[in-house]
This record gives sequence, C-alpha cells and structure tokens, in this order.
Amino acid sequence: MNLKFFSFLAFSFLFALDGWSQDSLTQKTREIHFGVGPASYSGDLGKAYSSSSLLFNIGFKLNKDKKLNGNFRLSIGSVTGQELDYSTTDNSGVPATPNTFFKSAFLGLNYEAHYNFVDKKKYKVYLSQGIGLFRFNPKDESDNSLIDMPDTRSLGENYRNLIIQLPTQLGAKYYLPNDFAVGVQFGFMNPITDYLDNLGVWGNKNGNDNILAIQFEIHAPISF
Repeated sequence: MNLKFFSFLAFSFLFALDGWSQDSLTQKTREIHFGVGPASYSGDLGKAYSSSSLLFNIGFKLNKDKKLNGNFRLSIGSVTGQELDYSTTDNSGVPATPNTFFKSAFLGLNYEAHYNFVDKKKYKVYLSQGIGLFRFNPKDESDNSLIDMPDTRSLGENYRNLIIQLPTQLGAKYYLPNDFAVGVQFGFMNPITDYLDNLGVWGNKNGNDNILAIQFEIHAPISF
C-alpha cells in the first residue's frame, strides 16, 4: 500500500515537472516586448540627428529557431527639425519659400527577421531586417498639416504619407532567471521617402530622410 502510494506520488511529481518544463519552454518561444528611447531625424532641415524625441514600441517575438526568429513591431513616435535661415530657389532662380520648421508624428508597423549571431543561453546579440508600413504627418509651428500646403513645395509636387519602411537594427538582450530579459537596440527606421520634413525638390540634401532609433527594452515570456 505504501509502495503504491509512493509510486503514485513520484509519478505525479514527474508528470507535473514535465508539464512545468513544457510550459516554460512554451513561454520561451514567445515574447512580448516593450521599448522606449530617443528617435532622431536626418533630412533637409538642420544638422543630422541633432535633436531627439521619444519613440515607443511594442512587439511580439517568435523564438522558434536558435538563430533566425521572427518579430512583429508597432512603433509610435515623432521627429522634428528646424533651420531658420533655410533658403532655396525654384527652377527659374526665383527665391522659394519652403517651410523652415516641421514636426511629424509617425506610426510604423513591420515584420522583422532577427538573426542571432551570438546565441547563448543568458544573452543574445542579433541583427534584424524588417519591412512594413510607415505613416507620418509633417506639421508647421501652428500645427497645420504641411501636406495640405502646396505653396511650401514646388509647383505640382505632391507626396504620399503612407509608405514602406525597411528598418535595420542591431540589438542585444540579457535573460534574467525568471526568463524575462532586458535589452538595447539601435539602428535606422529607413522610411522610403524624402518628405518627412515636407521638403523634396526644394530640399538641399540628396536621398531619403531617415530616423535613428535607440530603444531600451523589456522582454516578457508569454504562453497561450
């Protein structure tokens, strides 16, 4: 009787331990993460990356493979730029009057592929490349939408404020004993546009505008 009872307890304990291990493994294969940090703009107005605003993100990561993993990320933030003595001319050489200030709130949603080139139990260092959508809305000092002010651009010049982004990031994270992790990530959001600041043809720099993003993150394991 006692032997049977002991065997039953032992079996129950092993079953529970196996279940706990599976739950723990399930948690580790899925993470939700929250991040905050500065976002800095580079474009036609002001010195590149000279001013910063807060950027927030939330994401859902799938850790199904040791080296290559997927991640979904939602980013919310804003960037600003100003150059009070900015001046330009149109094609005929007549002085033009573009905006000398802008502030643009933005929203980004993308999928990323994370490659862990350092893949240890306690810490990981990764490179990620993403693709997704990016929506922005540049405004002037009076909070008026610059996209609706055609006199701030060359005649007939228009642009879309819902575009593609190709974010490239380098990051690292360290796992705590409870399977939570803390991390840092930095890189470029790479929106495919020259109009974050509303300036294109009358801009004084070639190429697309960009955003440098630094994020301090907390990763939490989840299971469902």
